[in-house]
Amino acid sequence: MKKLILIVCSIVSSSLFSQTKALTEDGKEVVLFDNKTWRFVNESDEKTLDNISTNETAITKSDLATFLLKSKKVDAGIYFNPKKWKTIKMAVLPTAEYTFQNLNNQNLMVLACLMSENAPVQTLKNLRDIILSSVQAKSDYFKLNASEYRTVNGIPVLYIDYSLNTKGMDFHYIGNYYLTEDGYCNVVAFTYEKEFEKYKAEMSDLINGLVKAQRAATKDNTQYTSPPPPMETKK
Repeated sequence: MKKLILIVCSIVSSSLFSQTKALTEDGKEVVLFDNKTWRFVNESDEKTLDNISTNETAITKSDLATFLLKSKKVDAGIYFNPKKWKTIKMAVLPTAEYTFQNLNNQNLMVLACLMSENAPVQTLKNLRDIILSSVQAKSDYFKLNASEYRTVNGIPVLYIDYSLNTKGMDFHYIGNYYLTEDGYCNVVAFTYEKEFEKYKAEMSDLINGLVKAQRAATKDNTQYTSPPPPMETKK
């Protein structure tokens, strides 16, 4: 289970072994699975890929999301419900600052990550294109379900909803992406495709905890050494 979590969490930044891929007669790429089924590598509608809609409804965090964790890299953070989610130690990505596990069923993979990076991304659309091109390149199958501009807790974010297959398993991801003065911060939640509808509300509540917040203070890493012992004086 831990090995699988590492694979799924790291899909946005590291290469994975692929299923067999082939081309149809009209040049479309398909992926062939071990169970002898196949899918188009990218089943997203062209309109979904090309256009980003706008949601005019202001979204605010859940009243039960009372615990704030701040990014150490950028001015952002996340409020979450400690009765629904817990933080776990998992050094998966260099950009991942916090990893969350859903408490309803800890034997099931329902996870989330808060990630940030000091990268000079110009627009949310640029960020979307970077994220999606990376995910598409490293997934055996990919489908963009939706992407839209939103206002969450008073800040402009880009919401992305996509499905993918890796290692023969289907997963569903949703996330909010926010540009800061020093880079970007995003919260992404994911689970198995077949479990997504069951946990969608709680996953949505978590990613909607993304806020603008002064970054957490980092501890001084200066190392101090003890002074040498006093020299003995000759009698």
